[in-house]
Amino acid sequence: MNIVTLLIFMVFIGAAIGAVTNAIAIRMLFRPYEPKYIGKWKLPFTPGLIPKRRGELARQIGRTVEEHLLTPESIERKLNEPDFRRDVTVMLQKEAKPLLAADQTLAELLDKLHFKEAEQQTERWVESWIDNKYHKIKSFYLDQTIRESLPAQWLDTMEEKVPDVSRYILTKGIDYFSGLEGKTRVKRMTDDFLAEWGKLGSMVQMILGNTSLEDKIQPEIIKFLSSPGTKDLLNTLLQKEWDKLLDWKWEDVLQKFSDEKALTKGKSFILRQLDLSSLFQKPVSVFLQPFEEKIINEIIPLLVERAGSVVASRLPAIMQKLRIGDIVREQVETFSLARLEQIVLDIARRELKMITLLGGVLGGAIGLIQGLIIRLF
Repeated sequence: MNIVTLLIFMVFIGAAIGAVTNAIAIRMLFRPYEPKYIGKWKLPFTPGLIPKRRGELARQIGRTVEEHLLTPESIERKLNEPDFRRDVTVMLQKEAKPLLAADQTLAELLDKLHFKEAEQQTERWVESWIDNKYHKIKSFYLDQTIRESLPAQWLDTMEEKVPDVSRYILTKGIDYFSGLEGKTRVKRMTDDFLAEWGKLGSMVQMILGNTSLEDKIQPEIIKFLSSPGTKDLLNTLLQKEWDKLLDWKWEDVLQKFSDEKALTKGKSFILRQLDLSSLFQKPVSVFLQPFEEKIINEIIPLLVERAGSVVASRLPAIMQKLRIGDIVREQVETFSLARLEQIVLDIARRELKMITLLGGVLGGAIGLIQGLIIRLF
C-alpha cells in the first residue's frame, strides 16, 4: 500500500472514529432515559447524564433564572422603560374603548363579576348607611339643647323672623274675620253664647234691636287684630315661646315626636329619589361615556405610570414571595425527558453538530499523524 493510500485511509478512519465518538458522547447526555441492567448488574453510564442529574439541573436552572435573569433590577428597568409603558398604555386604551361603549346594563355587568342581587344589596346598604348616620347624629345631639346644637347664625335669623311670623298670623286673622266665613264663625259663637245665658241672652238681643251681636263683635275683632298693641303682645308671646323652645333638649323633642316614623319615611323618600331599579337597568356606557376622553387620555396613562412605580418599588418583596427559582425548578422537573432533550437540542443543535464535526477533524488529524509516524518508522 503506497503512502498516499495509507494516509487517506488513516485520516478517514480517524475522522470516522472522532465524529462517531463525539456523536455517541452527545447522545449519551440524554440516552438512555432509564438505567439498563444485565441481570442485577447495571450497565455503566445508564441512565444518561441529563436524566441522571435532572433534579440538580432543574435546581441549577431555577437558581440561574432567579439570580441572573429574572432579577428585581432587570424587571424594574423593564417596567421603567418609556417604550414599555407606552405600549402598555396603548394596549389598555384599545381594550378600554369597547368596554366604555358596552351595551350591557350595570346589573348584567355586576352579575358577570359575581355580585349577586346587587340592587337589593345596594338598597340595604343605603338604608343601613342612613340608619348609622342618623343614630350617630342623634346620639351626639341627644343631651344638647336646641340652642346649643343650632348655629348662632341660624338662631339669629329665626329670631329676626318672629315679627314676620306675628305679622303673618295677624294678617291671616284679619283676612279670615273680614270674610264671610269669619262672620259666620262669629255668628255661631254669639248664638252659642246667648243660648247659654238663656233669658239674659234674649234680653241682650232685645236691647240690640235689629242689629245682630255679630255685627257689633266682628269689627271689634278686626280692630283688635289691627291694633299695634296686639302686634306687640303677639311678638312678646312668640318670643317667649321661642326662647322656651330653644332650651328644650333634643331628647325632650324626640319624646313628643316619633323620630323612627320620620326616619322610615325619610329612607323611603330617598330610595324613591334614587330609583335604584332604573339605575341598574341602564347601560354601563351611560355612566362611562361622558368621561371617555378623560379615562382614555388621562386616567389610563396615569394608572400605568403609578402602577408601574408601585410594582417597581415592591419588586424585591414580590419576587421573594413568588420564589421564581422554585417555580422554574418545579416546571423543569415536570418535563418529560424527551421534551427536555428536544429543548436542549433546539437551543444547541448547531453547536452540537460543530462538536461532532470537530471530533471528525481532530480524529482525521490524529489519523494523519499516525500514518506519518508509521511511514517514518
